[in-house]
Amino acid sequence: MTARDEVQPLPGWLAWPIRVLAVIFVVPFKLAWDAFAWVMRVLWKYVGAPIAEYVLIPFLHYVIWIPLRWITVHILWTPLVWFAKYVLVPVAQGIWWLLKATAPFWNLLGRVLLEVGRAVGWAMGLVYRYLLTPIGKAIAFVWRSVVVPIGKAIAFVWRWVVVPIGMAIAWAWNHSVVLLWRYLVVIPLRFVWRYVVVPPARWVHTWVLRPFADTTRRVLVTLGLREAPRVTRRGSADRRRLRGR
Repeated sequence: MTARDEVQPLPGWLAWPIRVLAVIFVVPFKLAWDAFAWVMRVLWKYVGAPIAEYVLIPFLHYVIWIPLRWITVHILWTPLVWFAKYVLVPVAQGIWWLLKATAPFWNLLGRVLLEVGRAVGWAMGLVYRYLLTPIGKAIAFVWRSVVVPIGKAIAFVWRWVVVPIGMAIAWAWNHSVVLLWRYLVVIPLRFVWRYVVVPPARWVHTWVLRPFADTTRRVLVTLGLREAPRVTRRGSADRRRLRGR
C-alpha cells in the first residue's frame, strides 16, 4: 500500500463536530433500541413464555388436538378401515377369484374377437379396395367430366342468355305494355269514374234515392206498417237540411 492509498484522518476541526452529532443523534436511538429489546425479553420471559406454556399449549393440546385426533381416528379412520377390511377387500377378492375362474373364457373371447376384428378388417379392406374406390373414382369422373361442365354451361347460358333476355323482356314490358295499360286503360277509367260516374251517382243518391226512401218510410209509419224510427240528432239535422233545401 502506498502513501496515496492510506486513509488520511480527518482534521480536528471537522472530526469533533461529527463526533458531537453522532453522540446527539445515534446514541439515543441505540439506547432506545437496547431498552426496547430488554423490555421485550423481560415480557417474553415473565409474561409470554408462561402464557404460551401454561395457556396456549394446553389449550391447543387438550381442546383442539385431542378432540380432532379422536374424531379423525374413531369417526373417520376406523369406519374407513372397517369398510375396507370387511367390504372392499372381500369384494376385490371375489372379483379377482371370478376373473381367475373365468380367465379361459375371457382368453377365448379375446381370441374370437381378435379373429372377428381381423376378418372384418380384411372384408372392409376388400370392400374399400374393390367396391368403394371404383365407385368413388367413377363418381368423381362423372362429376368432373359431366356435372361440372353441364353446370358451367347452364351458368353461362343463364348469365349471358337468360338474364339479358329476361332484362330485355322486363324493360320492354315496363316501357310498352305497362305504359299502354296505364295511359290507355287505368288513367281513362279513373278519369271516367271520378268525373263522369261518381257525380251523377252521388246526385241521384242525394236528391232521388234518399228523399224517396224517406217518403216511403213516412208512408209506412203513417199506415202503421212500420214502427217510427228513433229521432237522433243526426236524423233531425238531415231532415232540417232537406226541408231547408
